[in-house]
Amino acid sequence: MPTPAGPPAAATHGRALAYALLAGVSVVWGLHWVVAKIGLETMPPFQYGVLRVVTGLAILVGILAARRDLRVPSRADLPIVLSVGLGPIAAGIALMNLALLVVPAGRSSILVYTMPIWVAVLGALFFHMRPGRLEIGGVALGFAGIVLLLNPAVIDWAAQGEVAGVAMLLASAVVWALAAIHIRRHTWHATPLELQPWQLLVALVPLVVLAFVVDAGASIDWTPQTVVVLLYSGPVATAFAYWASQSVTRSLGPLASTTGFLAVPVVGLLAGSILLGESLGPADLAGFVLVLAGVAATSLGGRRTAGTREVAAEAESPVGA
Repeated sequence: MPTPAGPPAAATHGRALAYALLAGVSVVWGLHWVVAKIGLETMPPFQYGVLRVVTGLAILVGILAARRDLRVPSRADLPIVLSVGLGPIAAGIALMNLALLVVPAGRSSILVYTMPIWVAVLGALFFHMRPGRLEIGGVALGFAGIVLLLNPAVIDWAAQGEVAGVAMLLASAVVWALAAIHIRRHTWHATPLELQPWQLLVALVPLVVLAFVVDAGASIDWTPQTVVVLLYSGPVATAFAYWASQSVTRSLGPLASTTGFLAVPVVGLLAGSILLGESLGPADLAGFVLVLAGVAATSLGGRRTAGTREVAAEAESPVGA
């Protein structure tokens, strides 16, 4: 999920450690697309989502309690708690798990990482965020890549499940984009790390309801593989990765961190091919390159357009997995 950059703060790590964390999070989130795909073999999608949030929440509560930073958010921060909790976390996890049932992990990571492209589009259409030339070019490149990834040579349009899965992934990217715009415009009173447990708690409510309603009658096949997947998805891909991404953003700045996190879909695509045997045709690779170039251009263009204003520090941040 996107991790809010929060208000400007002093670097919490040296540059060497920050770059090490950046590499670590990129690998963790990139591999998580494959891990989640494997997890769905033994867990119903919404029960899996609930367990992922619960395990991640337990780790974060333990960390904040040990630091004596666990506190109820102020009323001023409630909008961002609800926005991120219900949007990117709850909707993002639900859409991701449903889509991974029918869409390859590598292609899924690419489609969700179109988020900065949708930020530029939605910002221009509804929030009077005037795009620069670089952003316009990035949007054009990104949409060209999406068209390539959706052409009949790549996906079977006669298979409704796969088409629906792709639509869910693009919807997830739009949800992330709306949250990123809110993150930009919100005035933070607590740090993102202090608010994250409450966002996870909010997300847990609809996921539990969906698990009871949609996954009714389905059960988890408790195997060693299931346990390993949950230990990766919750403590590693949720608790650690979101904390580390915030540390990277504060240490290196939003521009370097967002650009660096473009490695996530690269890892996701390679992991899907190597570990799951997902095929990579010429159209897949061309679409991937165009999307990656579009995301890079819109991210860089957004920073330049923002200039030195405070909003630049609140720019859209990395998408999780």
